[in-house]
Amino acid sequence: MSEKDLLIVLLEQVFGTEKPLARMLRTPNGYYLYDTGTNKILACRKEVYLLLDNLLNQDFHHAVDDYISLYGEARFIEASKEIVEAMEKEKILSAKKATRFGLSGHFKNLKDLLKSEVQGINLEVTQECNLRCGYCIYQDHFTGKRNYSSKEMSFDTACKAIRLLKDHSSGKDTLSIGVYGGEPLKKFSLIRECVRYAKEIFPREQKIGFNVTTNAALLTPEAADFLVKEGVNVTVSLDGPREFHDRFRTDAKGNGSFDKTLRGLKLLSEKYNRSEKKGRLLINVVYTPPFSGEKMDTINRFFRGLEWLPGNVHIISSYPADNSIPPGYTHGDGAEEDEPLFDWAFKNYRTGFEKSDALVKGQIEERFAKFIQRPVLSEPVDRYMLNGCCVPGQKKNYITADGYIQVCEKMPGNSPPLGHVDTGFDYETIERIYIREYAQKSLPVCAGCWGLRLCDVCYLYVFNEKGQLDIDKKSRHCASVMAHVEQSLCHFVTLLEENPGKLDYLKHFNIK
Repeated sequence: MSEKDLLIVLLEQVFGTEKPLARMLRTPNGYYLYDTGTNKILACRKEVYLLLDNLLNQDFHHAVDDYISLYGEARFIEASKEIVEAMEKEKILSAKKATRFGLSGHFKNLKDLLKSEVQGINLEVTQECNLRCGYCIYQDHFTGKRNYSSKEMSFDTACKAIRLLKDHSSGKDTLSIGVYGGEPLKKFSLIRECVRYAKEIFPREQKIGFNVTTNAALLTPEAADFLVKEGVNVTVSLDGPREFHDRFRTDAKGNGSFDKTLRGLKLLSEKYNRSEKKGRLLINVVYTPPFSGEKMDTINRFFRGLEWLPGNVHIISSYPADNSIPPGYTHGDGAEEDEPLFDWAFKNYRTGFEKSDALVKGQIEERFAKFIQRPVLSEPVDRYMLNGCCVPGQKKNYITADGYIQVCEKMPGNSPPLGHVDTGFDYETIERIYIREYAQKSLPVCAGCWGLRLCDVCYLYVFNEKGQLDIDKKSRHCASVMAHVEQSLCHFVTLLEENPGKLDYLKHFNIK
């Protein structure tokens, strides 16, 4: 048997019928293979890249014949030998269609896990809000979520929620208690009492991080003093300069909130700048239409010009939720964009890395940190994470005003609750719906996907407006997620090529 024929036999065993899970990546300066089984990213020569691309995406014999006709038998033999050697040395290209999940915490003993490993709760202290932002998911036009209401959380319900966290977190050194709304500062007295109660009942060896998400328009000096004194992390919603912010973030009468929000942000900033406490200021920017790189440049210059912001301020930016903006708000300019948000951020981050502006870093760092911290396997294992889903009950636990426990604040309002503060976790529902049913229905969709180890699709994109697990909804979302993952990987590898070692600081980045 000739060398060529032997190599064809060896390659056909790998690529002949069922293709291995892998993806070819191309950057401006190089060629790469991402191998799903081992989670490795390996550089390769152009000739090897082209052959692998053929083998992964075409009928086997057509791929071989096509390559030989274009590049010749000698190049085929040379490239094939490199592929076979890499398979033996790196243990790549052996993972085929997935047959099971099982790698993540979902598949441990759920009762044991939630008995002592719960990390945090988020309290919906009120469903009232002083604003009526055009893209808000609680507006009447957005289905699948509750609307604004006068419902408020009682101190008794808040105490039960905090006690729930205490009773289920003995194995954790660091905990989180968040406060959401509506607008949580409408219930500032409750926030103060919750902080006091939590400090009273938790043992000193457990560190509690408090978080408040607010539009800051109602912030008073008294509230600011309290938040800074207690070391609370405060996230302020500010969409950039007045002309962008006030277009969507208005009160019920249509009045813009920019002046009030900026006043509150400056008040907090001044106090955080003078404080020795460890609380942190964060800013949440909702990137609204019309979308353009020029608009993001304007927003970035605006935040750069706020010289009184704390030096460690963290700014995150995101698009509005799907279907959250009513047609009247686009004013004919649509939602087409000349430069996607991530591309804009990458272009700016590429020149600055850790010295980049906060708005740029907030869009880039967590994604790249996930890549640089990803587990790289010496050889494949046949188990995978349950997509990007957190273990229900372990991480966030959104406690509604009336005491129901939801996975997080973003979930559809009718999604099955994880329990209630009066009765605790509903282990049967969590296991049956969020783990067994999710895994069973997802596996046929996910089994042949090259991005299984990098997927960040979570429960938010699977439950429909009726609160039902909807795999068709998930499938519709998957294509855009994988396109973004692939784009992000290419950007990530480009930076590693151009500036080796410059991303090492992300090895210690705290991934939420």
